[in-house]
Amino acid sequence: MTSVAEKYEWMPQTRYLGPARVLEVDEPGRRIRLRLTGHPQEGNLWARNAIAGRQALQPGNMALVVGEDSADLYVIGVLNQEGAPDSSENKITLSKGTQAETEGSPGEQCLNVFSPNNELIFQYDEKSGNARVNMEAGDIEFVTENGNITFAANKEIMFHGTSIGMTGAKGICLGVMDTLGKLRSALTLQAGTAKVNSPEVGIEAERGNFRIEDMRYTGQRLLSKIGQAKLKIDRLESAAATVIARAKNVFQTVEQLSQIKAGRMRTLVDKTFHFKSKKAFLKSEEDYKIKAEKIHLG
Repeated sequence: MTSVAEKYEWMPQTRYLGPARVLEVDEPGRRIRLRLTGHPQEGNLWARNAIAGRQALQPGNMALVVGEDSADLYVIGVLNQEGAPDSSENKITLSKGTQAETEGSPGEQCLNVFSPNNELIFQYDEKSGNARVNMEAGDIEFVTENGNITFAANKEIMFHGTSIGMTGAKGICLGVMDTLGKLRSALTLQAGTAKVNSPEVGIEAERGNFRIEDMRYTGQRLLSKIGQAKLKIDRLESAAATVIARAKNVFQTVEQLSQIKAGRMRTLVDKTFHFKSKKAFLKSEEDYKIKAEKIHLG
């Protein structure tokens, strides 16, 4: 083993030789709970006491620790015993083993709460002002019988989990406000109703499936660009002041009747007009004119 601590990221088989803060000493003095700054379990590491003569250790001491693995550490010396606090003054123990204790110097103290299995449940850092709730096993519930629960932050509020569920007896509203505090975009869910209000709505997906029994669209302008479209409609009705359609080729197949009723009708063909029918009837109530350079009949 080298005599100098190496740079590490707390992986197995890491050689370590350096200081650690003593947090707790069991009654026989054989096992010592340590705090190693930067370790993921910095407040829940246990080491065996290997000091010759079993020199007394107290919470708050700085101990010299050595080990090949964070799960197999040994205390081989005491670096500093000055200002070692009395453990009874810094620790509160409940009847079933839950403990609350403080560590650090005044102004830089941490409040730690441990479960009966020495799992860190709550930690508050007086210097940074950060607080953390940690449950390695079990659930966390926020319950109020006759009041509100508010989460407020000047920065971000983030939720992470395998799945996130949210239900409301009357409704759910997700909204974004502008700098003046006015609601600009909102998603509102109520019993039987879902509404989206926003200056702009965008949907992007590889595939989509919409099943709507009754739909109404109202707007000033509709622009669509589609590579291929297929519609199957039992009855189609449209009403428009002006209809303009442009196409390279148009093919229509009507099994029974095709009828056009118009005040006036005009057909302009640049090249050839071909009309073919099994039977043809042309009827005009007034004049009927045919004008061409040549007319062939028969």
